[in-house]
Amino acid sequence: MKRTEMYQDGLYFEKNPTWDAADAVWKVKWIKQILDRNAFSFDKVADLGCGSGTLLQQLCNLYPAVKSWEGYDISPQAIALANQLKDPRISFFNQDLLSNADKQADLLLMIDVVEHVADYYGFLEKVKKKSEYFVFHIPLDLSCRTLLKPHVLLQQRESVGHIHYFSKEMVLWMLKDTGYEVMDWIYSKPLLDLVPQQSVKGKIKKGLRNLSYSISKDKSAKLWGVYSMMILAK
Repeated sequence: MKRTEMYQDGLYFEKNPTWDAADAVWKVKWIKQILDRNAFSFDKVADLGCGSGTLLQQLCNLYPAVKSWEGYDISPQAIALANQLKDPRISFFNQDLLSNADKQADLLLMIDVVEHVADYYGFLEKVKKKSEYFVFHIPLDLSCRTLLKPHVLLQQRESVGHIHYFSKEMVLWMLKDTGYEVMDWIYSKPLLDLVPQQSVKGKIKKGLRNLSYSISKDKSAKLWGVYSMMILAK
């Protein structure tokens, strides 16, 4: 089975029935932070791999002056969820944005997308033509922890479809190789470090991650591998 089929035939939806809609508020926080500290105007926003559409709706509420919001996803199940939002300000399309030559945006979001794409170099080179500015969110799955415990990577592969694994340096090299100029980037801390942990083991891990993060963000990301990068590029 081709990896893309799992997003179209319902297998991914079966494993992730909410399409991680609950994570939208957490992700929007980091998107807003990087957009607001690099103030520029945009009228048309597109979200490639929009999933449940919740993230786009959250951003739409935060930036009411933006004239156009569009979400694209190859999964019919994801678009069915997005259409349940019934938000007239946003248009959702069950199609690959790259297949529509006429579609352009001022700002294109690719939030947790690249790690799912088989030919991500070819994908990024084609996407570069669709917008002036881009926001990427890319998980840093490659770390000391996951190299020592490869079953963690296998779990990511099986449960949420990650087929590529990155470090910070690999992400920056990849974007440079495919023609992007990184304007700004930040680490996004994992959601599990922002909510109370119930188990003793969970509390200890959270404490150790937060301690190492306060000492060195780079080293903490390389050690634990639970962080992501939010990137503004052009």
